[in-house]
Amino acid sequence: MDEEALAEDLAGASEAAKAAIEPEIRRLEADGVAVESLRPCEADARDGTQLGSCVKRYIPQPDGRWGAVFSIDREASKPALVLLAVGERHPDRPWKRTVYEIAHRRFNR
Repeated sequence: MDEEALAEDLAGASEAAKAAIEPEIRRLEADGVAVESLRPCEADARDGTQLGSCVKRYIPQPDGRWGAVFSIDREASKPALVLLAVGERHPDRPWKRTVYEIAHRRFNR
């Protein structure tokens, strides 16, 4: 879990977003993530993001307004996901970045 990224993403989030995302991320951290709840991200999405080999999870399940994007920790001794970003999937405000844009920036540094 990247606590710094989580704190950064939640700092600008609405109260509704925090109320949905924080407990969900803590639960996933404690209990793990069911593979069936993950969806692959597009390698080359229409919005210009490139998140090949990343996965996403909608919050709340099954198709919530918010989401989390994870990369795979290939150096871990057992399968592990690393949180790249949390946030709104498709914000109404055009100036607000999507969770995918935030994840893209962090993933492609």
